[in-house]
Amino acid sequence: MSDTPDFDPFGMARGWMSQWEKLVNEHGTELLAKPEAAQAMQAMTGAAMQMQAASQETSAKLLAAANLPSRADFEALGARLGAIEATLARIEQSLRVVAPDAAPLRPQPARTRKPPSQS
Repeated sequence: MSDTPDFDPFGMARGWMSQWEKLVNEHGTELLAKPEAAQAMQAMTGAAMQMQAASQETSAKLLAAANLPSRADFEALGARLGAIEATLARIEQSLRVVAPDAAPLRPQPARTRKPPSQS
């Protein structure tokens, strides 16, 4: 056996990635220390948010023109359904308090069928 360590390409890749991360962190820290870079990033973020809002508004108008529900419509519908379910849960709870031992409204069917024999 040889005394040289086995060739590890993944170890080399990990080392390169580690070096790359260190360099990016150093240069990124230097770049972000400058106020111009922070202002540019803030302006880019603001522009991206404005573009997203315009896109959502345009999509909502197109969906309304096609008589299709928008995401906001689905969210409103989900909120309404959640409120209805909560109300039903409160009604069921109050009925359990008023009549805890009430029989079911209709009797359960008799289970008279037997499973087939194993032969």
